Amino acid sequence: MELREVMRKRRSARKFQDIEIRDSIINDILESARLAPETDTCNYYIGVITDDKVKNEIANATLFAEWVAEAPVIFVCCCDISWDIGEQKDDDYGVIGNKLRYSKEIVDFLREHNNRKACKTLIQSTPVYIAAQHMILTAVSHDLRGCLVDFIDIEKINKILGLPEHITCQLLVPIGYPDEKTTPKSKESREDMFFYNKWK
Repeated sequence: MELREVMRKRRSARKFQDIEIRDSIINDILESARLAPETDTCNYYIGVITDDKVKNEIANATLFAEWVAEAPVIFVCCCDISWDIGEQKDDDYGVIGNKLRYSKEIVDFLREHNNRKACKTLIQSTPVYIAAQHMILTAVSHDLRGCLVDFIDIEKINKILGLPEHITCQLLVPIGYPDEKTTPKSKESREDMFFYNKWK
């Protein structure tokens, strides 16, 4: 399947058939995550959850997404949160860049807040989504579907999975053969979606 066709067919699915996913496909999905870019301060780790008991425990740690337990596989996207913006000097590249992006007030708040783990988790929350999207697109190329699930009780899932203190779950990617009709995204152009040089 060509990449453009995969992207057109990518639609979220929340109901799955009770069909096991072959190991070779799981390995292909994992390889696509490995190919995603990582940052200098953030490495990814992907959990492959197939045990029904563990899937149900994870499902109970979501916000209205108990259906994830029905997926044959839940990929748990985690990252290393060892890097702490609160421990960096004022001239650190990450401190300067985040102030430029989010403002001095927000960055100072994150550097000074007492809950260091929550702040580090928030700072590292974005990059792992690239790996998750790689996985979703690879799944679609095998006629599978899935959905990004990130309204979750991170600390509860960390405990369920026995993750060390410096590794945290960021989001879930339940994958399976869909048991609902998913239609490809329309080929019709949304002309208001793009702009060139300046917003008009």
